Amino acid sequence: MVGIAVILGAALHAPVCLAAQGTGTLSVTVTAQQTGVALPYAVVALPERAVERFTDAAGRTTIIALPTGGYDIAVRRIGFAPYRGRVVIEAGIVTTAAIALAQIPVQLTGMVVRPREVCTKPGLPDRTRDPAVYDVVELLRENADQFRLLTSQYPFRYATQRILAALADSAVFVQTVDTLVAESKSLGGYRPGRVVRDQRAPGGRTETTMAIPVLSDIAAPSIIANHCYHFGGVVTEGAETWVRLEVRAADKLRAPDVHGTFFLDSATAQLRRMELELSRPDRLPRRLQGIRTVAVATTFREITPGLSLVDRVCAINWQKPFQGRGRSHPIELQQLTAYRFDVAPPDAPMMSAYDTPAWRPRTQVPLGLLWCDGVGTIS
Repeated sequence: MVGIAVILGAALHAPVCLAAQGTGTLSVTVTAQQTGVALPYAVVALPERAVERFTDAAGRTTIIALPTGGYDIAVRRIGFAPYRGRVVIEAGIVTTAAIALAQIPVQLTGMVVRPREVCTKPGLPDRTRDPAVYDVVELLRENADQFRLLTSQYPFRYATQRILAALADSAVFVQTVDTLVAESKSLGGYRPGRVVRDQRAPGGRTETTMAIPVLSDIAAPSIIANHCYHFGGVVTEGAETWVRLEVRAADKLRAPDVHGTFFLDSATAQLRRMELELSRPDRLPRRLQGIRTVAVATTFREITPGLSLVDRVCAINWQKPFQGRGRSHPIELQQLTAYRFDVAPPDAPMMSAYDTPAWRPRTQVPLGLLWCDGVGTIS
């Protein structure tokens, strides 16, 4: 690929420990082409061996006990153009690959802000007609793919403080406060047009749930094939400039699905925030016709530079007015309190714990304490 420098080093003849005769080792170093800076959490993949590895803080990763022969190699990193090439593994030696990736700048000039509109032609933006938006979508997919690799290669358990409350007349009434513990492997499971689902609850009654797509779902072909993408402008958050990518559910999805807004740091291409909103609320089951929409906002916490976990979630079930009177709106808040990896990713803390609000059931809290800015009409 133009703009990517690749140096396949000569075999190192130092003694190495091999898993078996007829195998070799691959050592990869990934840097930024423009600066030479090492790139942590680049993904190095050998598709033929179904192998994927993160690079460490020095931009390095090592894959041992590879049978001799030629292999396709792919290297990806959020914010950089991917590399694809070929390496040859020889028995008893270490083959080195120094790969420099070219950064993909987010081109803000010339990008046209478009309002939300009906999505009649879902799929990736046309790369020739709208290259800047295409690049932003690819950066979003890299974020999703990195999170997928994290959850599959480095499973972890995490705890969140969950607060169920009701918003009425600009006051927030806390109902319950508890702690949820879950595993990373339980995340995901989006199905187009099947976001709202009925399931049996204890006692035989039917409960309706909303299966919100998680970050690892965002790169799935089923998401791409059923949504349209366009540029939604930029916002300033502290010292950062965030690019706003609007995502619209396809009109062909007659059942409720989700629209979305994703905010990526224009300098690093890291996803900072995602907002999802229920599409087609008019198609909800009759017993749920009092719902105007459901809106969910998610923010992320960097546990080490370049690697993030979900930090805070705010979900509001916006109700329609009833006979000229307002209604209370159920709110669910979640905040990360702790995580623990089975095996930590390179240079990441094995575990960590965080402070959470000391809220109590059956109390009232100021609206300003919520982390729900931008969720529906609360801001």
